[in-house]
Amino acid sequence: MRLLAAAALSVAAHAALLAGSWLTLPDPVPELPPLSARLQPLTPLPAAARAIEAQAKPQRIAAAPRTAPQAEAVIPAMPNPVPAAEPAAEPAAPAAEPVVVASAAPTVFQTAEAPPLPSFPRKGRITYSLTMNDAPVGRTVQTWEFDGTQYTLGSQSESTGLIEVFRPTRYHYLSKGTVSDQGLRPERFVASVKRGSRSEESLAVFNWKEGQVRLGRMPQQDTVVLPPGSQDVISFMYQLALVPPAPGRITLPFTRGRQLETTGFDVLPAETIDTPLGRLRAVPVIQVRETGRESLAVWLATEYRNLPIRIRFYNRDGELSGEQLVNAIQISEQ
Repeated sequence: MRLLAAAALSVAAHAALLAGSWLTLPDPVPELPPLSARLQPLTPLPAAARAIEAQAKPQRIAAAPRTAPQAEAVIPAMPNPVPAAEPAAEPAAPAAEPVVVASAAPTVFQTAEAPPLPSFPRKGRITYSLTMNDAPVGRTVQTWEFDGTQYTLGSQSESTGLIEVFRPTRYHYLSKGTVSDQGLRPERFVASVKRGSRSEESLAVFNWKEGQVRLGRMPQQDTVVLPPGSQDVISFMYQLALVPPAPGRITLPFTRGRQLETTGFDVLPAETIDTPLGRLRAVPVIQVRETGRESLAVWLATEYRNLPIRIRFYNRDGELSGEQLVNAIQISEQ
């Protein structure tokens, strides 16, 4: 009896399974879009190099059908990555000639090859009254001319009044040379002095190539070493005008024609002095006094292109022996 009952239950279960009345099949899987691929030869590269190349040259990829999100691959940073080999660069085209878009006009007293200098008149003339112990004793006229890379400076002093009657005095200085990138470079300096019936002449010839200067009273002369930056007693004033010194002490080799002296000058703060041209602001440049030597001091007018507007002379005892004070300035660009 039990066997018959078990057989009946088995037959019923199999019949239900075959009929499928209580099982539900899953929905059919949607059809995937067709894939296309193209094979290309690829040179094996290190992983870091492939990452750099992929970042440098991003590719445009068609949008894929929306499916479950996928994790992005993360490439760890590697020290000193090896860059991908790049194709050889094509030869660069020759550089084009530079185009001048602006240029400064050269000053009138120099050629295109001359070094740049501050604005300075090509020609000029300064007249001074010459006094001694506050008494007028004469006058001085200084002139300059710049012609391309050459310069000429002159200074003539002559006595007036009673001194001219009883003891006429003449001082004549002439300096010629070139204009370098450091300013004035004297080549020949002549100093002629006449007191009454006595006269003397000194000459200095600068040989910059050989580094020597021949100087002294005529006809006796000596040749000595020529230090860089040497000046004569006239050129050094205009050297200071072209290249104004900074406050403090400077050392300058210069000559009055008889010997070459290397001496110091103190550049003091600007001050205001009274002149026939009015109150002018000027920078004093005072020679450091040495026992038994003459000295001088020059005032450079800051409002008149640093021209020397006052010059004082001191004797060997350090006493003031004369003064030149400006009373007229004339300039020309022709």
